[in-house]
Order: sequence, then structure tokens, then C-alpha cells
Amino acid sequence: MSGHVEILERRAGAVDIIVVKGRLDAGSSEKAEEHINKVLDAGGRSLLVNLCDLDYISSSGLRVLLAALKRLKKDGGALRIACAQPQILEVFTMAGFHRIFSLFPDEAAALAGFTAGP
Repeated sequence: MSGHVEILERRAGAVDIIVVKGRLDAGSSEKAEEHINKVLDAGGRSLLVNLCDLDYISSSGLRVLLAALKRLKKDGGALRIACAQPQILEVFTMAGFHRIFSLFPDEAAALAGFTAGP
């Protein structure tokens, strides 16, 4: 069963920000992937995905984020994730993704990470 997802896009300087709210699962991951690919197709190389208002993420959602990370790394870009939700961080940890993604407690910390470098 798919839940509601809301995806917002904005920029902060040279950083593209995608905010995902609600549930990122099999039913909504395609929508998230479309938003991310639109940003990357437009030349975005610094991407912050804000998951601070995400309630649930499935393996489909993780796959979308991993695909974006691989594409950005190949093109010399960077992806950072802002998330303070314990249930989302637990999924990242269980999947081992906490080792491959740059995770930050909030959007401000993630943005500061971009200016500080990789």
C-alpha cells in the first residue's frame, strides 16, 4: 500500500534541494526519481535530499537515492542527506547505507557540509 508523498524542489546557492515528505515507497519512488533526474539532467552537481519530514522509506526509496548517488559520483558531484528521523536513520543503518551516504541531522548542517567540501 502506497502512502502520500510530497516532493518540493528549491535551490540554495549552487545546491539543489529536494525535500521529500510522507512515504517514499514502491508507489512513490518513481515520482521522487523523476524529480531527482530532472535536477541532474539540468546540470545539478550538488544535491541535498531533505528527508526530515519523511515517515517511511522502503527499499525502493533507498534504490532511488543510491542511483542518484552513483550518477553524481560518476559526474564529479555530491549528494548529502538531511534526516533526523530515528526510524529513517535505522533503515539506512540496517541497509549499510549510513556508510555510503553523507548523513546530516538537518538541512543547515548538510548545506554547511557542501561549503566545507567533501
